[in-house]
Amino acid sequence: MEDIKEITSVRIVPYTLMSSSISAVLGLLYAIIILIVFGLVALFVPEVNQVMGLLASLGVALIIALPVATFFFSILSSFVMALIYNLLVPRIGGIKLGMDGKEVKSIPVVPVSLMLSLLYTVLTFIVMLVVAPILAVLLEGAALAASTATVAIPELSGMGDASGVGIILAIIMIIGVPIVVFITTFIYAVVVAFLYNLLAPRIGGVRLKMKLAIHGFCEIKKIPPVPLALILAVVLTLVNFIFSLPTAAVNMASEGVVYGLGYLVGNTVGYLFVSFIIYALTAIIYNYLRPMIGGVEIKLE
Repeated sequence: MEDIKEITSVRIVPYTLMSSSISAVLGLLYAIIILIVFGLVALFVPEVNQVMGLLASLGVALIIALPVATFFFSILSSFVMALIYNLLVPRIGGIKLGMDGKEVKSIPVVPVSLMLSLLYTVLTFIVMLVVAPILAVLLEGAALAASTATVAIPELSGMGDASGVGIILAIIMIIGVPIVVFITTFIYAVVVAFLYNLLAPRIGGVRLKMKLAIHGFCEIKKIPPVPLALILAVVLTLVNFIFSLPTAAVNMASEGVVYGLGYLVGNTVGYLFVSFIIYALTAIIYNYLRPMIGGVEIKLE
């Protein structure tokens, strides 16, 4: 029998530390894969040996740079997302899970869709508040420089007319982009939750082994890799299939039915394979790191 639980709070530090550590390990794995691919191409394709040798050297640098970059980026993004989540819960309610023992059998559609859409909208708004003014200043500066140089170089006269475009673009980025993010994230989350609820009773849902922590929190002690990877890979592959249909239709119309179907099949199979591996690795890394750095802690009510 399902028991609906609401995630009313997420402990920020454990979540941030675990999320950034997983991102760093995955970044290291990506860098190693890139290095191996470059090395194999250089080995078996002599014509591009010199170019691939240079790329392989860059791949060695990536082994250090990519994990470090993903770690620090994930620290910032994870901290902000956990903080925003905790601030939003008292106002709109948290994400709810239909639990049957250790298994997540269902995800109520509206709470998860509303929370995720608002979460990413607020995050996008914060990013736009930083990026938009910088872009506006650069565009206005370019327009001013172009108008100043018009006398000497008449061909630049058109650029002088761009004055004010930076401000308009900044307003669009600060207001319009978050609105688009809210709508698209809400629709995406609705589809994902609906498919999860449809498929979890048939193929099994995510399983979470928890234990009580301090102050009423529960620590996620272990995440079995196969159930997590299977349900998420299947659900997200179906979502990707649905949103790939317009592109496949365009390819069929322009390049032929065989090409369009090949794109659709290849994209779907590839997405299923890659997503399964990524989520399985994520669970494996989580289970390996938890005894050393502690697991994610959430409060369920």
